[in-house]
Amino acid sequence: MSKKRGFLVWGLFVLATILMFVSSLTVWSKRQLLDDQAWADSSTQLLANDEVRGAIAQKLTDALFQRVDVEAQLRERLPAQRKGTAVALAAALQNTVVPAAADRLLQRPRVQTLWENLNKRAHAGVVKVLEGEDLGKNGNLSTANGADTLDLRPAITRLATRLGLEDKLKANADPNAGQLVIMKSDQLGAAQTAVKILKALSSLLLLAVVALYALAIYLAHGRRRLLLGATGASLVFVGLLIASLRRFLGDAIVDSLVKTEANKHPVSVIWAIETSVLRDIAIILVVYGALVLLATALAGPNRPAVAVRRSLAPSFRDHPIVVWVAALFLFLILLAVGPTAGNRQLLGVALLAATTAIAIEALRRQTLREFPETPPPALGKTPGPT
Repeated sequence: MSKKRGFLVWGLFVLATILMFVSSLTVWSKRQLLDDQAWADSSTQLLANDEVRGAIAQKLTDALFQRVDVEAQLRERLPAQRKGTAVALAAALQNTVVPAAADRLLQRPRVQTLWENLNKRAHAGVVKVLEGEDLGKNGNLSTANGADTLDLRPAITRLATRLGLEDKLKANADPNAGQLVIMKSDQLGAAQTAVKILKALSSLLLLAVVALYALAIYLAHGRRRLLLGATGASLVFVGLLIASLRRFLGDAIVDSLVKTEANKHPVSVIWAIETSVLRDIAIILVVYGALVLLATALAGPNRPAVAVRRSLAPSFRDHPIVVWVAALFLFLILLAVGPTAGNRQLLGVALLAATTAIAIEALRRQTLREFPETPPPALGKTPGPT
């Protein structure tokens, strides 16, 4: 390569690597934040965790006690000489008894299924809001006054009914108690803009990355195998970088947001679950990068690679259909059991399949050039001395 071509090739390579990192983050954001099923699955995983479920049970209990004057109810029912214990008993109920009952309720399979369905429907409504649809008042989700709010009061009422407290709700309770403001009007507009950008970039960046890597390898005359190996190394590097950032950035976020030491572990669990797709993306980048490096090594001039190609030559030459069927079988296994197996999009699978097919065909042609079939000796002639 000339000096100018070398600068161009490596410039394209560096740009593709940077865009690969950005594309991985956009893919994670789109799947985790905008996919209803992914959101419901992560919500179910959160509820299955003991610490997170305990925190949710405590929040439900606190919301219920804001609507029900338990202390007053205890004073009415306790004998005169025991009325002074109403405060302590109410505190014990709020901190121990009711949270334990709520925790047991949240462990029931039917309740967990209901939890998943409610989260899926609520998330679908939030996504519609983020995509610019004004829901007005739709179930428990509202966009009144330009804000995105979630009304939890019906859920609190159901919990009170289950505990036999539905007729004890405070008459003078704050009418907005139980309403959770998810985003204010200015935040809602910014979020809608971000979602539009995210949806546009998630597919375009992936195509740009593939195109830039392919162009860099094509322009690297005489150095294409080197560029192919560098591409595999860059995939491994980006995967390791994402995994490291997920770990250390998660610790920093938890330490900055949570000041109580006892609450840090549940929040760390939430971070781990909500970034599980990002972890899978990091793993798959490392795996695919390692496979590219392996393919580069198999195409190299070293003795082990030449020996492997020599052993593959008869199969490539005499049984090409068997080779392609075996490759397809291994490819399907990788898709079925690999990370993010259930979340891959058709475009990504098509690009991966095309890249794999091109690599196998390139290896097959190189092997057949190096080890062509030896022609049989002519009739009536005997081979000369070797």
